[in-house]
Amino acid sequence: MTSTRPVPPAHARATPQRRRRRSLGNVVLGVLGTALIFAGAAVLAASLFAPTTVERGYGQVKAAVNDVAAEVQLPAVRLGVEGGQAELDVCDGSFIEMTSYRNTVGVPAVYAAHNNCGGDIVLNWEVGTQFEVEGQPGTFEVVDVRHTAKHWETTEALIGLQGDFALQSCFYGEDRMQFVGVRPVSG
Repeated sequence: MTSTRPVPPAHARATPQRRRRRSLGNVVLGVLGTALIFAGAAVLAASLFAPTTVERGYGQVKAAVNDVAAEVQLPAVRLGVEGGQAELDVCDGSFIEMTSYRNTVGVPAVYAAHNNCGGDIVLNWEVGTQFEVEGQPGTFEVVDVRHTAKHWETTEALIGLQGDFALQSCFYGEDRMQFVGVRPVSG
């Protein structure tokens, strides 16, 4: 009995040249796939054995992205409710007015946000940086910058911080916080 298998059209027949292209493509994809797997394994190993270094590197990349975005449009922050650690941990993207700083004379109102909840926007800010506050008219400007350790007993280090209020966030992978004293830009 003879086979009556249909003959594929000429454009669908694999030529040796087409087979080589497919083979070369498979090799390239295999090499890229293997490289990605090794890169992923390296990142996983680094995050397990050096999490602080990975976090610090992530923070540097995130800060660079924030800087590029600020060149296109003024950065904006949102001020939220007053409270403490519980309100801060809600992580809703707003800066919480921290009641723990109220009892220190010479320290303006402090609004804080975790760095991974939108607070990292302030980490590269320096004196002269301008930004907007959602719901507030006009532009605001950084007039003072302070770095402290990540301990709540650092309020004394903030005495004399210039500005009508301060924004605060922690650096990625470091035992440091940044406070920026701000005030409206006089028009």
